Amino acid sequence: MANTYKIPMKKIVLIALLAFIAVVAAAVTWSFRSGLLWTGICLIAVAGPLSILYWYMLYINPKRASITVADEGVLLAAPPFASAVIPWAAVEKAFPVNLVTDEDFKAVKTKKMMQFAGYRSGIIELKGSKEAVVVANRPDVLCLQTEERFYLLGPSDIEGFTTDVDAVMSQK
Repeated sequence: MANTYKIPMKKIVLIALLAFIAVVAAAVTWSFRSGLLWTGICLIAVAGPLSILYWYMLYINPKRASITVADEGVLLAAPPFASAVIPWAAVEKAFPVNLVTDEDFKAVKTKKMMQFAGYRSGIIELKGSKEAVVVANRPDVLCLQTEERFYLLGPSDIEGFTTDVDAVMSQK
């Protein structure tokens, strides 16, 4: 048994980014056609690299994020902000958490974190100086509690992920 769950960015965010790039391309075309050469060059010089950076940050990084539930444990891969191997022996309990309404799981301080349009990936500090690794594209997550930290995981298929984790935890 090894099931992998993805945590992609919301499609509306990607569509908005592509729409922004299209608007900039139209502005560049208009600038060149109307004789505003340097305006077009400046738009290319500024918007080009920023578009590439945001495409990488909003599409590539979340696309690489995954949670694998295996017989040995949970493999969390969400580079460059969070990655971990969580053996089942280290998991004390698993329980649902809502990142919006549960006061105990609201971030007091972020360490390495990316948060945009509901997507969260990184390491945060909770109340009581407890550390948590969060990788989710939704507010309702499954918390895996270990002795050293919490893992707040919310893939797109939270129901399947919860079922897999519950199946393994019931055998412990």
